[in-house]
Amino acid sequence: MRILIANIFPKDKILKYGASIAAHNFCYNLIEGDVFNRVFSILPMLKVEKKDLVYDSSIIQAVYCAFFKKGKIAFRLASLLENIRLFTLIPVKSNVWFYNLSTLTVLLFVLLRIFKPSVKLYVIILDFTPGRKGLRGVTENILLKWLNRADGIIKLADSPLFTCKNADCLPGVVPVDSPSYPRIVQIKKEFLISGVLSENISMLSMLLRAFSKMPEMTLHITGKALDLELIKEYADKYDNIVYHGMVSYDDYLRILHDTPFLLSTRNPYSPENQCNFPSKIIEALLHNRIIISTLHYNQLEGINYWKVSSNENDFINDIRKIIEQPTNILLKYANQSDLVKQKYNVGIWKQTMNRLECKRIDP
Repeated sequence: MRILIANIFPKDKILKYGASIAAHNFCYNLIEGDVFNRVFSILPMLKVEKKDLVYDSSIIQAVYCAFFKKGKIAFRLASLLENIRLFTLIPVKSNVWFYNLSTLTVLLFVLLRIFKPSVKLYVIILDFTPGRKGLRGVTENILLKWLNRADGIIKLADSPLFTCKNADCLPGVVPVDSPSYPRIVQIKKEFLISGVLSENISMLSMLLRAFSKMPEMTLHITGKALDLELIKEYADKYDNIVYHGMVSYDDYLRILHDTPFLLSTRNPYSPENQCNFPSKIIEALLHNRIIISTLHYNQLEGINYWKVSSNENDFINDIRKIIEQPTNILLKYANQSDLVKQKYNVGIWKQTMNRLECKRIDP
């Protein structure tokens, strides 16, 4: 039996609880591809209504102690009880896959390792933040230790911190039955940055300054703004900077399909950006968009994308050089949906998991 331990809400409740759409899309792509026999969801929120934990799929079950999640101390007690409850639900000789390894699930990992050694433990590493100071840094070091003792891992980024020998690297997953998405025919000078608009993840202040100096280009912004006043200041002053705010997924796709270029401007000097992969890149490639990234990704070998500088002046020069390319050259970086489906579909994930489960190496 193959089991997934994740942190997912029913699809119609994701926005209600402000959870990550990208993380849910990732999990549901695997679940709906029949990769797992059972899925257990352990939820991080303090207050979740029990009536909201009804899933469309019969294989998904939430393990949630609603009564105890009424404060920080009670939250810790609830997490302890949830882990113990999950431990009792997992059959011996199962293959258990963790969607990340976090403080919510590490106790379950340790309990299974010690008291149910016939259960094999695997981790899909999507996000990991090394190098933090204080208690959070200590916690991350503990998680990294246990993560590297897994029976196998699938990592989205090939960081040297991940030392588990039974490993493979896949940057994302797309459904096998993905529909056809709009192709780019004409190249407009329009760009989109979306998601969590923090400095490490989007370099937002650099982007705003850069596009304020490129009035011939249009920057579209959607997502969670950590500095809303800064965005509004630039959007009010410069007509080529458009802030759409937090939008529904359907509205996001409408904006994406109307914008040729997706920006992935992660800070190359931030340690966390060496240990993860932006899900927006795979999504945008699936939707035939052109990717412009401040980081080089080995895991995108065979995919065409533009690598640009994270320095403001060099970034401006790089963007202008890209736009000056002939249309036939630019179109080589667009419309790669079929290639992405071939390289990162659910079937490839099944094959990879099967291979890792058969090639067990003692951690």
